[in-house]
Amino acid sequence: MPDRVRRFVKVLLIALIVILVAGIAGAFWARGQLRASLPQLEGSRQVAGLSAPVSIQRDHLGIPSIRGATREDVARALGFLHAQDRFFQMDLARRRAAGELAALIGVRAVVLDREIRVHRFRAEAERAVKMLTPANRRIAEAYTAGVNSGLDSLAAPPFEYLVLRQQPQRWLVEDSFLVVLSMFITLQDTDGSYESTLGTMHDVLPQAMFEFLAPKGTEWDTPVVGESFSTPPIPGADVYNLRSSRVGRRTPPLPERLARLGTGDRGPGIRDSGLGTRDSGLGTRV
Repeated sequence: MPDRVRRFVKVLLIALIVILVAGIAGAFWARGQLRASLPQLEGSRQVAGLSAPVSIQRDHLGIPSIRGATREDVARALGFLHAQDRFFQMDLARRRAAGELAALIGVRAVVLDREIRVHRFRAEAERAVKMLTPANRRIAEAYTAGVNSGLDSLAAPPFEYLVLRQQPQRWLVEDSFLVVLSMFITLQDTDGSYESTLGTMHDVLPQAMFEFLAPKGTEWDTPVVGESFSTPPIPGADVYNLRSSRVGRRTPPLPERLARLGTGDRGPGIRDSGLGTRDSGLGTRV
């Protein structure tokens, strides 16, 4: 084998070995970062601000139950759990409502930010915080402190921040209200057409029919406050009869309708729009 070929093979083997070692080291590093970002599921931890010990137990599905001496303590522990379990999702929710997604994920989110910023939801959230009663303000602040404690307790940020090459920003009291507004945005359309449709239905339909078509909830819902919902019954013909608008009207057969077009006699079942007839396929609408 010529010396030139031998040197080339040697360099190639060294390069492959370096790439392999680097890949293995990178895989171990990524695995370590992922494990470091996982929540604490066992043991105990000191959390500043608690007035008494708080116990947290998870069932076989991982769902936690919190027991504490005061609502502030429970709220602080809840914030701690939320941050450990899903801070990145919380961050996305607050940024979506505030129109601050582009600062985290890049310029492609500018369009979404522009659409939502017209509502000035961060300013509204700040105003809501100022309107809290002292007791509720303490609970909100305890939750916020718990979120930041939970975030600080992670040995590494959630892996999404590693992918985005970003650092998580600390939680603010108004951010909890922004999360609520983010859920509102998710459940609503952007131009209000759904609400407009509901308003029209409310105005033109009997109340029983409107409640059946747009119920407040069903037996599958679990309200936080108040009793569970019941499914409205199907309204009878005495409430809303879909056939009543056609009683006494006979739709003539197609040949008869075509014959009347030439005489100007539209007869029953043919409506004039003021600009000629509306076409349902043959110049008429039944």
